[in-house]
Amino acid sequence: MKGDQGNAVIRVLIADDDEHILQCYRDAFSDPESTQEMRALDALSAELFDASETPADHPRFDVVACRQGIEAVSLARKAARDGRPFDVVILDVRMPPGIDGVEAGSRIRALDPEVEIVFVSGFSYSPLPEMQRRVPPPRRLHLFSKPLSFSQLAQDVATMVTEG
Repeated sequence: MKGDQGNAVIRVLIADDDEHILQCYRDAFSDPESTQEMRALDALSAELFDASETPADHPRFDVVACRQGIEAVSLARKAARDGRPFDVVILDVRMPPGIDGVEAGSRIRALDPEVEIVFVSGFSYSPLPEMQRRVPPPRRLHLFSKPLSFSQLAQDVATMVTEG
C-alpha cells in the first residue's frame, strides 16, 4: 500500500511473545465497521454532521502476528519474496528466548528499507538513539511505551502509512 489512500489494505506484521497482547493488537486492528461500537458512532456522526463530511472509509488492516523475533524476520522475508511486503512492522523489544525486537527490526530493515518499524517496550533498557543507530533511517522508526492504547496505535499506524 505504502501511502495509498481509500479502501486499500495496510499490511501489518506484529511480533510479541505474550499471546494476550497479540490478541489486543488483533482486536485494535480489526475492521472497525464490524464492531457494534463503531457502527453506532458512524450512525451518530451521520446524524449530527453532514454525511458528506463524515469519512466513509476506515483504514483496513491485514494483520499477521507471531511470537518471536526470528519468526517475524522469516515472515517479512517471505512477504517481500511474494511481492507483498508489510507496510508496518510492530515489534516488542523483549521477546525471550530468541532475538530481541531491535535485532529483528535491523534484519527486517535490511530486507525492506521503506518499511515503518514500531518498537513497543515496557522497559527503557535500549535507548532510542541506539535503536536509531541499529535500525536506520530514524524517520521510519517509532518507539511506543507500554502500557499503550492499542486503538490509538492502530490510528497512528494508519497515519504513518497514508502520510509517510
